[in-house]
Amino acid sequence: MKKIFDKLEEYIGGALFMGVFIILVLQVLFRQVFRSPLVWSEELSRLIFVWVAMLGISIGIRKQSHIFIDFLYNRFSPIVQKIILTFSQILIFISIVCMGWFGKTLVAKKAMSKIITLGISASWLYLALYVISFLMMIRFFQAYEDNYKEKKVLIPTKAFIVAFVLILAGLIIKPEMYKALSLANYYNLSENAGLIAIIAWIVIMVIGIPVGWSLMISTILFFSMTNWKVALFASAKLVDSLNSFSLISVPFFILTGILMNGGGITEKIFNFAKALLGHYTGGMAHVNVAASLIFSGMSGSAIADAGGLGQLEIKAMRDEGYDDDLCGGITAASCIIGPLVPPSISMIIYGVIANQSIAKLFLAGFMPGVLTTIALMIMCYIICKKRGYKKAKKATFKEQVRCFKDSFWALLTPVIIIGGIFTGKFTPTEAAIVAAAYSVFLGAFIYKELTIKSFFNHCIEAMAVSGVTCLMIIAVTYFGDMIAREQVAMKIAAVFLKYAHSPFTVLILINALLFFLGMFIDALALQFLVLPMLVPVASQVGIDLIFFGVMTTLNMMIGILTPPMGMALFVVAQVGKMSVTTVTKGVLPFLIPIFLTLVLITVFPQIVTFLPYLILGK
Repeated sequence: MKKIFDKLEEYIGGALFMGVFIILVLQVLFRQVFRSPLVWSEELSRLIFVWVAMLGISIGIRKQSHIFIDFLYNRFSPIVQKIILTFSQILIFISIVCMGWFGKTLVAKKAMSKIITLGISASWLYLALYVISFLMMIRFFQAYEDNYKEKKVLIPTKAFIVAFVLILAGLIIKPEMYKALSLANYYNLSENAGLIAIIAWIVIMVIGIPVGWSLMISTILFFSMTNWKVALFASAKLVDSLNSFSLISVPFFILTGILMNGGGITEKIFNFAKALLGHYTGGMAHVNVAASLIFSGMSGSAIADAGGLGQLEIKAMRDEGYDDDLCGGITAASCIIGPLVPPSISMIIYGVIANQSIAKLFLAGFMPGVLTTIALMIMCYIICKKRGYKKAKKATFKEQVRCFKDSFWALLTPVIIIGGIFTGKFTPTEAAIVAAAYSVFLGAFIYKELTIKSFFNHCIEAMAVSGVTCLMIIAVTYFGDMIAREQVAMKIAAVFLKYAHSPFTVLILINALLFFLGMFIDALALQFLVLPMLVPVASQVGIDLIFFGVMTTLNMMIGILTPPMGMALFVVAQVGKMSVTTVTKGVLPFLIPIFLTLVLITVFPQIVTFLPYLILGK
């Protein structure tokens, strides 16, 4: 029973995740084959996804996998780290308590609203926040107890349990007790509330509080200084932000990448690229880039590329006599193609944030992705020619045909995804479902390496990874309410316009800002934190938002390659069993062609926009 309870989210979430998968497969089937759309499928899948997302957040709490910035935290003394981690846990505890209270209020508030096609109360959506907040609290206690046993925190777990029981008892006896949280009852801070909340957010985030929770707690602080009733009203966004059909595509593109890695499909893709390019100067480095380009058309994720193909690529390059710095450097650099070439998880998230067409964003990223690929290959040739690496043995035509046959079914994946979206056969979300379903077909029936059990485990893994993203989404949406009320975007725009007198100079300032922040903040976190404030600025000065999405995505991908927070550097170092210093040394030359590509599309935005507007219109 203990084992079952410990994995409760995984069992329930995995089953619900598979349920969404089946519903959306049926949606595509009925719409495309039987020409009889299921009117209820979209709303039911969104309802289940909200529950899956909340369960994913709970898993993240138990595994302590939510994103945090550690470049300062790692430099503190052990006692300071203990104080910060304890403080962090207190803030997470407060956030979960508030989430539970918000959920309870929303369930009652939305009871009369209806989910039309399902004929049920909308409170079923908000019930996920209420119910799973209790599970989050249990997982919090478990994770905290682990930290306490390892002497990483100062306060015993029992203190949090007692505090939680007292809070529950107090709310039962006196439901209006929550009003005591309003600092406005004691101090008049409303005039500077926004500034105080933003400063508090930056401070607690930089010292090591997980980014999602830092956003949540700073927003709660803001409302406590202004009007606490508004906190309850705005809290609907904690659920509404996940109630998005476009957003459902993210976990299924993640699932596609996991299925490709787990089913041996990535190895076949790599072997095909090797058969074509391995015999040229710097051949194995070119293979590395080409394999990343092909795999990008399936997973849409830089980290999935680095983690999935990375081990294969590095081993193959080492076997051919390439130095570790080049092996690690090009593996890290080539993984950034993923968020540019369709399908792209980063583009989907940007589309949701900026309310832009995801299909247009996918098309817009194609040319910059190809240009980045060519630029990286040119740098590979220069470095390998200079170092005098031997050329690999040329594959015979028969070997090339065999490799093509082995990888043929896998190579159809990007064709199906991209072709389906651009011909209008299915939406980006349906494309993600088709990609995942096709990956299941390949793994189970073509390559025969996928079982029902392994598929269920892959669904759980995709849910857990998505949970990290979902916390960021709900937190940044809640935070965005504060940003909107304080007109922060307008104030930033005023500062930009004070020093910049044209859209181009605004682009230079934004690129410089993102490049600097990217060295310290993870790309995913940066996308959620900064873009909600920069998109209105870009719109106000007349910058095309489709182009802006591609430009900022490429800029933030440079961030995952630069220390001290370059996530790709850590992933490649781990899979390649080499030091981060070695990978960093190897990636530095490849930053030049990537940066030049960024400059090129900034100066000539038509490179980005001509394809989507040519095919889909303006």
